[in-house]
Amino acid sequence: MQHQSFLEYKRYRYLKLAVALSLGASLAYGWHRSYHFATPGGQGYGGTLMGYALGTIGALLIIWLMLLGARKRSYGAARTSVLGWLSAHVYLGVALLVVATLHTGLEFGFNLHALAYLLVLAVVLSGIYGVLLFVRLPNVITDVMGEDSVSTLTLQLGELDQQARRVALRLPDEFNSLVVDAADKTRLRGTVFDHITHATSRRCPTTLAVRRMRVLNQALKDEPARLGRELQGIMVARRAVVERIRQHYRLLARMRLWLMAHVPLSVALLCALVAHVVSVFIYW
Repeated sequence: MQHQSFLEYKRYRYLKLAVALSLGASLAYGWHRSYHFATPGGQGYGGTLMGYALGTIGALLIIWLMLLGARKRSYGAARTSVLGWLSAHVYLGVALLVVATLHTGLEFGFNLHALAYLLVLAVVLSGIYGVLLFVRLPNVITDVMGEDSVSTLTLQLGELDQQARRVALRLPDEFNSLVVDAADKTRLRGTVFDHITHATSRRCPTTLAVRRMRVLNQALKDEPARLGRELQGIMVARRAVVERIRQHYRLLARMRLWLMAHVPLSVALLCALVAHVVSVFIYW
């Protein structure tokens, strides 16, 4: 069966719905602005009947999209349903930005209403960035990991460490110390920010071992020299495996970092929406 992207779900069902909603709102806005809009007493566009209608649609979209975002992460959700929810979340989220912009009538000030709009803008733009991550990262992770997983790569590290210890026993003590430090002190896991900033890679014992062995091997001759080159080759292979694991964690950290921004922004938007609606009813 051909793989279907969430962007292509049901022949772009939600893209069509989002376009229809955006066009309908734009046409209604244009018609109302041209023939029925007035600002008695300095009343802004959001305070007109069309403004209230667009604001209501936008508010319902915000609430529905947030519920959708929570529902699509349900453990009991089928894959096809998750694709549909994610597709709707993406396309209708962009439509929300159109509706919210029309609701403002491009009239802004330093107030709560402008803050709510800025949060809509921030949430939608961060969501678009999240879509780019969702589309690109799986292919990048596949390129990095191939058919392997973190578990299988960890097993490979164990096998390389055993080989390195056997060879290092026949070499000077410094080789043994480098092998032990690489096995015991190399960091693979860390926080999201550790992976984003490459903190786990700084002064990596495995990388330092490879560099130091390259220097030590210059002083060896005959059989020790052959063993030194063999051990260095094992440590180079270990470094490659370590880097693949770290790249995997860094890619996942980018997604987690996005969620750490997108979710709080969405919650802040919901709070601003409630305050916006309450203030409108108070001063109606």
